Amino acid sequence: MLKAYRVTEKAGPFVAGIRNPGQGEAVRLTEDQAHYALISGEIEPAAKTDAAKAEPARPAAAKSARDGGK
Repeated sequence: MLKAYRVTEKAGPFVAGIRNPGQGEAVRLTEDQAHYALISGEIEPAAKTDAAKAEPARPAAAKSARDGGK
């Protein structure tokens, strides 16, 4: 079964035996193919990077006039 992974900046010209499509690009690999590349940081699970992008930064809480702006 193939899973999606994202290529990181640590990857060389080949990732898990296939040509590197570029930093941040997706590759589909089996768990066996991805094993070493995951350990070495050349790829990361796509779900991890998608979740990081989906979470927007939270703005600081606004102070209400009732609190006197303190």
